[in-house]
Amino acid sequence: MHDSNCGSSPLKILLYAPNYLPATRYGGPVRSSHGLARGLVRRGHRVDVVTTNVDGEGVLDVPVGQVVDMEGVRVRYFPTSAPRRIYYSPEMLAAVESEVDTYDAVHTNGMFLWPGLAIARAAVRARKPLFISPRGMLVPEMIAGKSKHIKRLWIASLERRYLKQASAIHVTSESEADGIRQLGLDLAKVAILPNGVDLPKDEPSASDVEAEWVGVDRGERVAFLARLDWTKGLDLAIEAVARHPTATLLIAGPDQIGLQSALEKQLVRQDGSCAGRFVGQLDDQRKWAFLAGADLLLAPSVKESFGMSVAEALCIGTPVICTPGVGASSIVERISPGLVVERHPDVLAEVVKEALLDPTRSAQLGKIAKAMMAEEYGWDAIADRMAALYRQTQ
Repeated sequence: MHDSNCGSSPLKILLYAPNYLPATRYGGPVRSSHGLARGLVRRGHRVDVVTTNVDGEGVLDVPVGQVVDMEGVRVRYFPTSAPRRIYYSPEMLAAVESEVDTYDAVHTNGMFLWPGLAIARAAVRARKPLFISPRGMLVPEMIAGKSKHIKRLWIASLERRYLKQASAIHVTSESEADGIRQLGLDLAKVAILPNGVDLPKDEPSASDVEAEWVGVDRGERVAFLARLDWTKGLDLAIEAVARHPTATLLIAGPDQIGLQSALEKQLVRQDGSCAGRFVGQLDDQRKWAFLAGADLLLAPSVKESFGMSVAEALCIGTPVICTPGVGASSIVERISPGLVVERHPDVLAEVVKEALLDPTRSAQLGKIAKAMMAEEYGWDAIADRMAALYRQTQ
């Protein structure tokens, strides 16, 4: 463990996350919550996580209400009661209310769920510094999506007070900050701090890489890595790749809302050839091999607070083509502004074609990206910056 407290006392932090490992079906927010918590622990702080045992329609096979040590992070899983949709968990709140006075900072993640609201209230009542990470949910595009009237009512009648009284609203990109400002709410200060990336311990082996891309030649490999959701722009990715006669799109990620069957038809080109295939959700070992074997990653999201798959691809040295709505597009722009493009199939198709036809340039960009990510986006560095934010209110 490295201690970066420079004479200051270690912090004791309460971190709430709606879902937590091993619930990997929930994608980037789950991994980034643990990445931050683990990074803070490595830097000498104590992190207690409270979360639910929700895992899709079922529950995780984990002890309930007991402390589980996860790489030094103290995690407690709590059951939910009806109405389950909002993760109602009186057991979690009772535990938090009995202990909140002992913490130096309270940090909640996500929006529109009961525990985040209840824990924010407990922190304010106890006069504890409160930090709220909306995780991309507090931007116009996401509010205007599913259940928009309920979301607006929730903010106006419930969340608004705590968004103002918090010590800071934590966002992961300038794009997310801009989206929040567009709502015109009276908020606490907005602090921009990106997600970190879990650097792979070892480079994927050649055999593991080729196993992920069997049947697809180098120079034709386009990756898509995200849960299947309307916000991720998979339909545009398929259309763009389908216009390239030899390119193949491999689509990795869980399908929680049944999009795969509808999109499979789109993978068939007019000449009857197949433009790609679905490979399902990947564990960490397969994920890194998948990204390492790709010639590029395509990420045409409507709006994304950060975009962990973008950062992970850059970390392994794989170039990324993304759209401005992806929070991590600011990182891509630093590497090559031409790879952040308009969210239109014609534009995406042309840039994909150019990238696949110039492997030398793509390899050079990959090396630049890999070096930059290792230096600036490791979780220890991000944890130090978050701890500094927590301390500003002490």
